[in-house]
Amino acid sequence: MKKLQNSLILIFLSFYFIACASTQNINLIKEKAKLGDKESQYRLGIYYRNNNNLSKAFELYKQSANQNYPVAQNELGNCYLEGKGVEKDYEKAFYWYEKASKSNYFDAINNLGYMYDLGLGIKEDDKKAIQLYEDAASKGSIRAMHNVGFLYKNGQGTPKNNIQAYKWFELARYYTGTSKNISLKWSTRKQLDNLKTIMSQKEIDEAINLASEWYKETIK
Repeated sequence: MKKLQNSLILIFLSFYFIACASTQNINLIKEKAKLGDKESQYRLGIYYRNNNNLSKAFELYKQSANQNYPVAQNELGNCYLEGKGVEKDYEKAFYWYEKASKSNYFDAINNLGYMYDLGLGIKEDDKKAIQLYEDAASKGSIRAMHNVGFLYKNGQGTPKNNIQAYKWFELARYYTGTSKNISLKWSTRKQLDNLKTIMSQKEIDEAINLASEWYKETIK
């Protein structure tokens, strides 16, 4: 199966686990989690998170993460970054994002880029941030596509380039078409509307062509 399609399937599975943890026999998931099944530990963590037991969710993510389950490692990083179920600790958030990114988990790669972008738990490095965002975008992270566009638009870590910025926002716009992330969806469209006021039609057409070429190359 094509590379980007595989990544988008992972996105679907993450939402699938969230839904199933609340509708399937939760007692069975608990039993499997007790036996050390890392996927069940992660799914049970999602269940407790959705029921506002953040400290219990954190403990289950940690159990799963310690078994090298990248989805749980990324979620554990989120807990440390946001202070959910545990005190905020940017260095620990960075540590877990880095571990998950080594398994090529695209959300973790994007989050690692975010840490470099803002200098959280690590020295700020815009060049490293855009490198990670572009890597995550190529693996299917819509948030990373938006982030790359933002850095090109503002000239952070790379020379300012409205055509490249429009290209990445256009890709993010396409992939957020059916997304439930309303905030990301409208932020992407707002950035495109802003760029349209300062770009010529020729530049916009070039950016759209670049987005189309990137899409065709990535889904091979």
